Amino acid sequence: MSAFNDNDRVVLKDLSTKEYEHSLDKITLDTLKKIPVLPKLIELVETPTSMVRRYSMLGSDLRITERQFPSLYKIFRQACDIMEVPEPLFYVSTAPELNAYTACPDKPIVKIYSYLLDILEEDEIMFVLGHELSHIKSEHLVYSILGSLLSTGALKVIISTIPGLSVLYTPAEISLNYALYQWMRASEYTCDRGGFLACQNFEASCRALMKLSGYSRKYANEASLEEFFAQARAFEEENEAALGKIQQILLSFGQTHPWGVLRVRELMKFRDDGSYDKILRREMKLSESSSPSQQEAAPGAAASAMSSVSSALSGVKFGNPFKK
Repeated sequence: MSAFNDNDRVVLKDLSTKEYEHSLDKITLDTLKKIPVLPKLIELVETPTSMVRRYSMLGSDLRITERQFPSLYKIFRQACDIMEVPEPLFYVSTAPELNAYTACPDKPIVKIYSYLLDILEEDEIMFVLGHELSHIKSEHLVYSILGSLLSTGALKVIISTIPGLSVLYTPAEISLNYALYQWMRASEYTCDRGGFLACQNFEASCRALMKLSGYSRKYANEASLEEFFAQARAFEEENEAALGKIQQILLSFGQTHPWGVLRVRELMKFRDDGSYDKILRREMKLSESSSPSQQEAAPGAAASAMSSVSSALSGVKFGNPFKK
């Protein structure tokens, strides 16, 4: 386990999400918000979904506090302080998954799986927790609820109950699927940056992403971060040379997270262009962060495709599902 020293990390006073928000996150979320059906869907699902999740975790998972797993709580508490996020509820699940997630926008809960905890060092845990807290800080949770419902098929049922949408049910479903999955993947880039800012250790942040991409206890001592970096660079070169935009969309459609090599490559760019150091020294100006750098700006074709999602439903009139 790596040394864990409270004094090694800087508390990011008055940190704004705009300082580290990835441009694709902003572009895709702005487009998603323009879809007319979105407010009605959120109204339908936000409260009941949050209640179910909250009671489910309270009844089935282990809540982490100062007296329950205090060492883990200490890492969590410091991540909250660094990112200036009010402390949410924190749970651990024994489910055998390499996963962590955040839920319940009205009263946020961070949940991490014990299987992931057991393969991460303390700095890597800090990255994962900082990533999850960034979802809260960026107010992603209200939209990510819809993404989780997509994966279970529940959103399809909910859409069909909204008056005025049944006629355009299929195009509406396709548009929402496309827009939500595009945004969910883009939001992960923002939160990887948040995890790095909490962890303040580039190699540990990338090791966490590498372990999420592939891990073996038997061969753990042979894992090479440099080879993972090389794989990310090779993928980018191959992508530029051969992989068209349509292929990228088809290959990633339905995935809530970007591929691991893309995530580490974006984190490398965030470090290499000086953005991370400026934020850490509290030198980043909002005027700088609000203008996407050329290397991460969404291609015109991708931005146009996202705009078409909104216009596809622009003429639909939605009734009040609660009106009798």
